[in-house]
Amino acid sequence: MQAYVGWWILAAVLVGIELTSGTFYLLVYGVAATVAGMAAWLGAGMVVQLLTAGVIAALGTLALRHWKRSTGHPESTVQDMDIGQAVQVETWQNGRGQVKYRGALWDAEAESAGVDSTHPMIIRAVKGNTLVLGNLGER
Repeated sequence: MQAYVGWWILAAVLVGIELTSGTFYLLVYGVAATVAGMAAWLGAGMVVQLLTAGVIAALGTLALRHWKRSTGHPESTVQDMDIGQAVQVETWQNGRGQVKYRGALWDAEAESAGVDSTHPMIIRAVKGNTLVLGNLGER
């Protein structure tokens, strides 16, 4: 078997596995194997093929890590969707209590000492599993 065929089979396997993982790293390695296969097809020696695959894989990995760091973090946007939503107070005492939100009971704390649990309350922030609440219309 020719070296380029081996590289292209490796590339196809890597890209096929990538389709099930969704991380993009195996896609980068599949591209590196494809280019190394092209180098082999053009008659380059094994050292050049390995260097080509290694350099492309390393540069692609660095570029992918940079891209992933520069994109937004989905976990923070999920919490941001909760901010501003109304809650129903179940129990409340001394600025802490439990509220009903999205069909479940949540621990909650007041945003400030001036929060009145007898008035409508909304989520101002999320700290771990605790909702930080304030009164509707106040800031």
